[in-house]
Amino acid sequence: MPDDIGELVTVSAIENGIVEVSIARPEVRNALNEATALALNEALAAVASNAQIRCVILRGEGSSFCAGADLAEFEKATAQPASERLETLFLPALRSLMVMDKPVIAAVSGAAAGIGVSYVLASDMVVMGSSAYLKLAFINIGLIPDGGACWHLVRKLGHAQAFEMAALATPITAERCVALGLANRAVEDNQVREAARSLAQALVAQSPQALSATKHALREAAQRSLNDTMQLEGELQDQCKASEDFQARVAAFRQSRRK
Repeated sequence: MPDDIGELVTVSAIENGIVEVSIARPEVRNALNEATALALNEALAAVASNAQIRCVILRGEGSSFCAGADLAEFEKATAQPASERLETLFLPALRSLMVMDKPVIAAVSGAAAGIGVSYVLASDMVVMGSSAYLKLAFINIGLIPDGGACWHLVRKLGHAQAFEMAALATPITAERCVALGLANRAVEDNQVREAARSLAQALVAQSPQALSATKHALREAAQRSLNDTMQLEGELQDQCKASEDFQARVAAFRQSRRK
């Protein structure tokens, strides 16, 4: 994989199975214009298909994670239905984050606003700087949250909290995000990248097959019934138990107990 898919989105070299995918438009707080959104789709598809990569960190260059869609560009595209632009520009990357067989950690500095919130919500773990925040600013310009934000938020927060966040465009601080279950860690602003990498290192130390199966089971559990989920868990458990990794880890565990 090239170290740089483009000037607008960069992909780091693989280090211990970890890569960083970075939105690189810091001059506009990493707002997504068409070219950047397409580059992010391509970057995430590439890392999803690379078996050498075990964990992905999604971040923004500079002081913000992503300020949302670049309105300066999208105001010129009003003739195209919003649903078509979503399907072409944003949904491929958002789906990649959720379905790729490796965990994704969002490392959030500064603002994650508009569609930027959807990329955070689609990630598997979230680390936020102390001054970072999530803001669904759609209603301020007469729109509704999109990119799956409504689906994620009503499941994570319930209707009342999700409605307040969407209807009042209330910025949600890092500390509040942790309390609400929207983020895993709130750290000092200058420690976001380091904290995300520390989490990534802990994840890649786990069984790759079990990690992938865990992500798949939890994603499916949000949509399936209890009985269907229990059946899926059994199927995934059989697959994990059949792996060489399982046998090696059980043998190592037994050996450690003998000492």
